[in-house]
Amino acid sequence: MKTGLYIHIPFCRQKCLYCAFYSVAARDGEYADAYAGALLREAEYFEERFFAQRKAEIATLYIGGGTPSLLPVPFYAGLLEKLQRIFDLSNLEEVTFEANPEHLSLAYLRELYRQTPVRRLSIGVQSFSDADLKLLNRRHSAQQALDAVENACRAGFENLSVDLIYGIHPAGERSTWQDNLETLKSLQLPHFSAYALTVEPHTMLELKLAAGKMAIAGEEQVEKEYFFLQEFAAGNGYEAYEISNYAQNGAYGLHNCNYWRDVPYIGLGAAAHSYLGDERHWNPASVRDYIQDPVSGKQGERLQERDRYHEYVMTALRTVWGVRQEKIAAFSEPLRQEFHQRAEKEIKCGNLQHKGDAYIVSPAKRLLTDGIAASFF
Repeated sequence: MKTGLYIHIPFCRQKCLYCAFYSVAARDGEYADAYAGALLREAEYFEERFFAQRKAEIATLYIGGGTPSLLPVPFYAGLLEKLQRIFDLSNLEEVTFEANPEHLSLAYLRELYRQTPVRRLSIGVQSFSDADLKLLNRRHSAQQALDAVENACRAGFENLSVDLIYGIHPAGERSTWQDNLETLKSLQLPHFSAYALTVEPHTMLELKLAAGKMAIAGEEQVEKEYFFLQEFAAGNGYEAYEISNYAQNGAYGLHNCNYWRDVPYIGLGAAAHSYLGDERHWNPASVRDYIQDPVSGKQGERLQERDRYHEYVMTALRTVWGVRQEKIAAFSEPLRQEFHQRAEKEIKCGNLQHKGDAYIVSPAKRLLTDGIAASFF
């Protein structure tokens, strides 16, 4: 059974305006050694608790955050070397590393390429506009973003992706979205991710909006920029294989595809989540607690059949592959009937298409995917 492995690095220099992920301020490698030790202890727990029992094989590894590139390359070289003594990492199909542009010097990237198995980079660009970056409380400049991509190519990385954000500017202001996509086009990358700026609870963005200190795009503007994105992708050979992810020539992010295709994954680190097919686990959002004991604070739940059904439908509808008939057939008769009855209603409404053995959200309705998925629950 193929499995994904995610390692959460929860350290950042500062919090971005919109970010709701768990992270803490840590400078100069503070906590790094102790945190690595905790990651290894948690890995040993999962090796005994999951891998030894189910004969699972790790196929993808994703190092995310937080800001993984805040820590030096020897940290990862040492961590992965020790992880290989716990897990079998000999059959990895993809190793992805999240990074911020301000850290990606040519020297850092060459070291990363030579000392680790990382071959895919996901670079948090967000915008190629300095004004946007300042607004979003990012630490890098537009030029640093361009330099990071160039340095990655010079260091030997070919499998590159960048993150971009749209829906930043309200109607009436000049949108930078078209400019960002033109810059992206010039970079000729095999993959990119694009997300609408979303107001998450307890973020600086929520507080500023509530105080009337800033404004962002409304629904109509977001929809306009989303459909411009679809036109750009189609016109430049990018397949919109998931609602926020775009690839040329099948250069999919394999690890993230695990989440959408009901593949089990293990999450190591503070606030990390794990999905084992029939159960889910999550760690407390505290670096200090995690370092002290990465196992005893775990929370979890046994997933009932309806939980697994909901999880699968919700995530699969986000993708170009949709909900597969063979996966629905594995559920009980009442759930199969429930799915087909709801699917027929969504097809009549024009929200869903039935193609071959798959049910797929209609291209014109993909921005409404979450609402369509919710109608099945």
